[in-house]
Amino acid sequence: MTTRSDVLVALRSAGEAGVSGEALAGRLGVSRVAVGKHVAGLRQAGYSIEAVPGSGYRLIATPDLPLPDEVAPLLSSKFWVDLRGGGVTGSTNDDARALAAAGAPEGTVVLASRQTAGRGRLGRDWESPDGGVYLSAVLRPAVAPAAVSSLALGVALGAARGLEALGFAPRLKWPNDVLLGEGKVAGILLEMTAETDRVERVVAGVGLNVRRPAHDAFEGAAYLSDGGLGVRTPVVAGAVLDGIAAAYASWCTGGFAALRDAYAARFALAGCEVSVRDLRGMVRARGVAVGVDDGGRLLVEESGQVTPVTAGEVTLR
Repeated sequence: MTTRSDVLVALRSAGEAGVSGEALAGRLGVSRVAVGKHVAGLRQAGYSIEAVPGSGYRLIATPDLPLPDEVAPLLSSKFWVDLRGGGVTGSTNDDARALAAAGAPEGTVVLASRQTAGRGRLGRDWESPDGGVYLSAVLRPAVAPAAVSSLALGVALGAARGLEALGFAPRLKWPNDVLLGEGKVAGILLEMTAETDRVERVVAGVGLNVRRPAHDAFEGAAYLSDGGLGVRTPVVAGAVLDGIAAAYASWCTGGFAALRDAYAARFALAGCEVSVRDLRGMVRARGVAVGVDDGGRLLVEESGQVTPVTAGEVTLR
């Protein structure tokens, strides 16, 4: 915990009574000037802090942003060891990848309230406006590179379970989308660095639509705010991270087979006529989606023959 975080904790504890700069300085072992700088930093991050003559500082309101100091107290899982960011960044995946390359441990997370250079699968731009939760986690699974393809499904399942804990009823579209109703509420992007026989690191990125923007809502998108539950972005981030941690633990010990039934229970494509195309646009499978196998492959049935698909772009026919 940083000194700034300690200042925030003290302000929360003080409540309406507030706490003096002198008392904060003495409690934290820093100067009053340092306390003032940390309070200024908290204000810049979006916290409303009032300076009351004779009483000191009083916390008035906290920002609806996925800031580490807001998300960390909400986590149940001990897997997440370091939370960073929380404001505006280019790409949380880029930030997490740089941290991982510098030796950041598994369980490191970069959070953002907006991305200016977000991206999705197949190199597509990922619109990341204010009002969302964007996070990327550093994972270091002890598996062969070929096994990582099913991890995206595990992360999507974890995100869905997190949303369920908040009262939502998401479904899963293979391979990396989380749906709410008929719209996409979240997407998953995994980027791996590996040797021939081992994974060095995986950065698992998740983008969630929380509040519907006042203008320019995206076609085909769903927003948690449409459900009328009024969830705040730190709460969403905490619930989703807890869900991902649990799913990842199961995946590490039992592979996707350990998650298959849970995934199938939320599978949005069951019984749907689909086409699956590769990166070049070639159709690799066409028929009825009947489920996923223990390796996370999509099972497509046509004329009584089932084709397992490892990767591709799925469209409904």
